[in-house]
Amino acid sequence: MIRHRWNGLAAFVLATVASSRAWAQGSSGHPGHTAAGSDLSSRGALPAFDPLEGSTSLRDRFGIELAARLLRSTDPEDRLRALERAASLGTPEGISLLVHAVKDPLGTGRFDPRALLLIARGVAGATSQGEVRQLLRDGILDSSVLQHAAAGSAQEAEGADKDARLDLARSIAAFALATSPDPRAIEAVILVARDAGPGQAAAAEALAAFPPQRVATVVTGPWSPPLLRLAANLGDLRVLDSVRTALSSSDPPTRAAALDAVSELGDTRAIDAARSAAKDADPRVREAGARALVRLGAPDRARAVEALLGDIETAKEGARLAELVSDDGVAKALAARVSASSDPEVRAAAIVALGRSPSTDAVRALAELVKNPLLEGDAAEALARSPNAAAETAIEALVRSTPTRRLGARACAVRAFTQGHERAACTTTLQAMAASRDTRERAVGLSALVLLGLYPAKGALADGDAAVRRAVAMAALADGQEATRQTLLATARRELDAVTRRVMAGGLLDADANGLVPTTALFERTLAGEDDAPLAALALAARADPAYREHVRALFASSDPLLRSHVARGLGQSREPDATGQLAEAYPFEADPSVRRAIVLALAERTQDRDAPARLRILRTARQLDPDGATREASARALASLPASPPPNARFDVAWVRLATREGIAPSGPSFTGALLRSDGLAVPIAFDEDGYALVPIPQGDARLLLAPRLPAYDASAR
Repeated sequence: MIRHRWNGLAAFVLATVASSRAWAQGSSGHPGHTAAGSDLSSRGALPAFDPLEGSTSLRDRFGIELAARLLRSTDPEDRLRALERAASLGTPEGISLLVHAVKDPLGTGRFDPRALLLIARGVAGATSQGEVRQLLRDGILDSSVLQHAAAGSAQEAEGADKDARLDLARSIAAFALATSPDPRAIEAVILVARDAGPGQAAAAEALAAFPPQRVATVVTGPWSPPLLRLAANLGDLRVLDSVRTALSSSDPPTRAAALDAVSELGDTRAIDAARSAAKDADPRVREAGARALVRLGAPDRARAVEALLGDIETAKEGARLAELVSDDGVAKALAARVSASSDPEVRAAAIVALGRSPSTDAVRALAELVKNPLLEGDAAEALARSPNAAAETAIEALVRSTPTRRLGARACAVRAFTQGHERAACTTTLQAMAASRDTRERAVGLSALVLLGLYPAKGALADGDAAVRRAVAMAALADGQEATRQTLLATARRELDAVTRRVMAGGLLDADANGLVPTTALFERTLAGEDDAPLAALALAARADPAYREHVRALFASSDPLLRSHVARGLGQSREPDATGQLAEAYPFEADPSVRRAIVLALAERTQDRDAPARLRILRTARQLDPDGATREASARALASLPASPPPNARFDVAWVRLATREGIAPSGPSFTGALLRSDGLAVPIAFDEDGYALVPIPQGDARLLLAPRLPAYDASAR
């Protein structure tokens, strides 16, 4: 991160004198010098560069001289400042300096991928220049030399994010070319997309995000799987006849990619080819044939899925497709695969598909699978989500049996919550369990009633057992109300059990706008680096307490992207005057897409700085050049004065999480905890009950479990 800024005319004047003296001493450090073997020199040497040539503005002349002097420094931070200054000038001289700075100007072999990020973004607006297009295409996007150079880069410059930043630089170069108004830039990225080089994937991604007007010129043969995937992503029907020729390729991956492309483009003429492919000797082609039959709605699509499930090589893809199309035959094939397979992933995928099936045979199969200790959790959840009404009878049977009573109650609650209707028998059972003297029963019953809005969270949080309070604290988040979150935080101040206090930190989802948690407590939780540290970091950053300003900066420089993203979200809500500046400084070198997205969301939220140049610069850059689609969309909405994220679906889902040993039982010992990373990017602390389960209300979308995280919170490890 660049902390030092040059300010004032005096600094410019002093820099000019020093810079001129340095140029007079010799040309060995000339920024235009390229070492032997550089990718640029191998494809055509760039012309010699004089940073003073053509500069007419006094300010620009001083600025470019300062940049040139800094670029000769042995300090990597000085060189980064030089590139940043040249990019900010935007003059022909500044662009030329950036173009010639790809190789280290001192020839010392140092390589800093952070420099590539600054260079690629800095020249993105000058793609009408031939040397800029050459740099973006051959020097960054399609360069194999840079990868080797980065492998030997100085540790000081990069660390663990080296490869990620290199990939990001490639993507930025591709997006700069793909979004250019100059047709020659478009042709350049098209050439990279057509060639099986290191930049092909990034070029294809950029073209799919910003399709050129002349799509047909992008995807003409000779065909390769990446080019066929690009044809499908572009969605231009003019390429269909050309793509169809690849269906007869002798290369199995190409045939499979061609089937995917024609089916994604909706070409029903490919059904016969897909039927033949479903019997191909190569499993990849068989899978593609079945996918095509499902996408195109072929009458025999269920039989193709059934065939995949019958073969161990294709069973996993068959289970995935069975979520989209199923009948009694597919349900029986899924049940048989669960019984025959020793692969936990295949079994889990098949059970999920059974839970999506409308077939009564699927419900019968799940009712049998729930008797298996290894599979009972997955099978019970599948029953809870089944569209078949017969699943309710199966769940009630679980509730009536003492050994499966708690399992059935969980399924009953999840079914009522997700499908919007309650069964009287289920409610009666939950009420009886909530009054039980058995802690395990009471934890399930009370938390389920709170989840369904049938019992107040405040009363349930007064239970005498910590295990019950933990389950209730997670369930309480289901209503999404600020008052409930405040109740959690107020209760946490009196809570004696450390694990329960961490779970109650879910109340920090709104950054504790009312200040119920002492700032010292937030500080201590970030130091501990446990599962509540991300939300504590968010709240601490939002609070903008001057006493903890440097600690927040250290958290924002943490080596853990989860912490960085939460600090960014907190800065978005902060009254800290420099928050926009901190966010804008962090974005250029951030390699993790989730953190860049959080930074953009935070900048979008800072409407008090609506016209701040730093905010607008980052939002405009992200809108055009960020390879993450969600980040581009958020920045575009913010620039249009719209909420960065569309209004979320008000209805929550429930994450059903189970922790079990290989024998299918809950691990013994102290309470196991973790964090659930929600689809909105926020990590909620969770705890598993004595049976090994946690039911967590979350926004709809994908979620990820982080089990017992230990986060490097306070040491500000090098990024």
